[in-house]
Amino acid sequence: MLLMTLLAALAVSPAQAQGWKKLMRVAAAAPGKAVSCPRVDPVHAGGTQGYADELRAGLCFVSITPVDSTGLVYRNYGVFSDGMLMVFNSFGDGDDTSKFTGAREFYFFPRSGAQRLAIDPDGPSVSVTMADGGVLTIDPATAQPSAVDRGSVSVAARVDPANKGGVEFPAYSGLMLDAGFRMGELPSGRPGAESVFRDANGRACAVKNSEVYAYSGGDRSFKFDDAALKAFLKARCPNLSVLY
Repeated sequence: MLLMTLLAALAVSPAQAQGWKKLMRVAAAAPGKAVSCPRVDPVHAGGTQGYADELRAGLCFVSITPVDSTGLVYRNYGVFSDGMLMVFNSFGDGDDTSKFTGAREFYFFPRSGAQRLAIDPDGPSVSVTMADGGVLTIDPATAQPSAVDRGSVSVAARVDPANKGGVEFPAYSGLMLDAGFRMGELPSGRPGAESVFRDANGRACAVKNSEVYAYSGGDRSFKFDDAALKAFLKARCPNLSVLY
């Protein structure tokens, strides 16, 4: 499964890995272009560790993790070539993931698969080119996003369940899907919950998760490639401008 490969690749502490394992149990790959994933061995730049690899054929990821996770209170990031940006939160040291972990889940479209980690220990500097080509700049001191070239990003200073993952994109010049926040599990794992598409003009359209995700055997996968998603949104969310 994706989660087991992820655990081996992230190079995190056992306690952090356990949080990823339990949270990612519903994760599965979405349709997308098969690509050759560039590998970057774990590198420290300031207070940030970055790493990139392939999870399985054609599905790439970048991991951004703070070096200091004192008390197991931290926020880290998984950026995937299927378009997903996962914001993982650990709220402390405990076995109950429903109380001590949570995730915010975003997708960005269209997915070119041109994903890349740029990390310079000497700068130090860190940035991630996401699956849609947007560039997320990371503050190397904190391992948190400081800017995105296609809009704006805000990051809460505190790692707290009340701020629902702690990351927002107030503006983004592209198509984004916000699956929301969930304690102990990926939010897209709830078929009856809602996710919200937002276009470059800020117009929004809420859909049930079951409309855009397929569920089988405890896993979930995104139903559409980019062309099929555009056709779906034209019928389901005609208020949105899907320009790709």
